[in-house]
Amino acid sequence: MSISASINICLSERSRANLSLADLFQNFVNEGWKYVNSNGEVTILPLGDNDGFDWTSTILHRDSLIDILKKKQEQKEIIGIELMQVDCEVGCELLIFNTNQMIFSLSIARKKIKVKDDIDITDFSWYLERILPVFKNLQVEQIKCEQLL
Repeated sequence: MSISASINICLSERSRANLSLADLFQNFVNEGWKYVNSNGEVTILPLGDNDGFDWTSTILHRDSLIDILKKKQEQKEIIGIELMQVDCEVGCELLIFNTNQMIFSLSIARKKIKVKDDIDITDFSWYLERILPVFKNLQVEQIKCEQLL
């Protein structure tokens, strides 16, 4: 049985207008997230992916990455990047649909609530404690946590 868990965050229109992708990704780094894996690669949805979700891992310098993300935004493509917590193996795929709607797919070593029974529940508070500070200077209008069995 496969579990799907995600956190959906919607920003206000004002925050969307002021959002810089470079600043957003710097906020992730400042809050303990990394986007470069142990092989020195970044896993992203490439330019021209056309909603194929053909994740690609490649070596990219920060400026090149930001350029690709900006081009994807200009072309109204879904931005996708894999993020990992610096201090552990837990991570997620971040999908940015239109700079005010972001979905964090909690699929990399998903954190679970520890309970006695065999209940498989995602520890959403663990993720929220590490994701929400990234948006401290932006107005979050909606947060939705979802788990599907």
